[in-house]
Amino acid sequence: MARYPVICSLLAVALCGAAGAHAASIDHLTVAEGAGRYVIEMRAHLSVRAGNAYAVLADLGNLRSINSDVREARILGRSGAGGVELYTVFRACVLWYCRSIRETEEMTFARSAAGGEVDAVVLPGSGDFRSGHARWLFRAAGGGTDLEATAELEPTFRVPPLVGPWLVKRWLRAETERAVANIEALARSPVTSSLPRTAR
Repeated sequence: MARYPVICSLLAVALCGAAGAHAASIDHLTVAEGAGRYVIEMRAHLSVRAGNAYAVLADLGNLRSINSDVREARILGRSGAGGVELYTVFRACVLWYCRSIRETEEMTFARSAAGGEVDAVVLPGSGDFRSGHARWLFRAAGGGTDLEATAELEPTFRVPPLVGPWLVKRWLRAETERAVANIEALARSPVTSSLPRTAR
């Protein structure tokens, strides 16, 4: 069972509220599983400016507002790629099955005139994932934002058979939808961050 913060990473990556009357529209969202690896692909449209939506995700102090299951988030240091190494712990539950999940990701941020891109790569051996990568791409579309997100995650732990991949996929789908709604809501009403701002 996995998520991006993004995931979170890439997610993972949100139980904190709805986006209101002009909610984000999910145009495409699939979650696939094979050989213990989960792949998420999503396209959505947000009714906020691309730069604002990107800034919400690039400001790591917003993680707990995007995903209320995040229990801990710490920047461990700067990476050679101009990003940061981020350590997170979150509590994930599917039906009766709950567990705390740890991950360390190298996150990079690229603001552009059209919006921006956030990438997260799981550092192998640093937590509960063998591998993982997530990418969030924000592009201006009129007065709103076209968002494309992909994530591929391979947890080190086994999901109990009674939970199974089908329920995990449903959970990941719901979490992704909530995360997008929360990003849109935060882009309308910015909050004070608890971690250093990484967006530039």
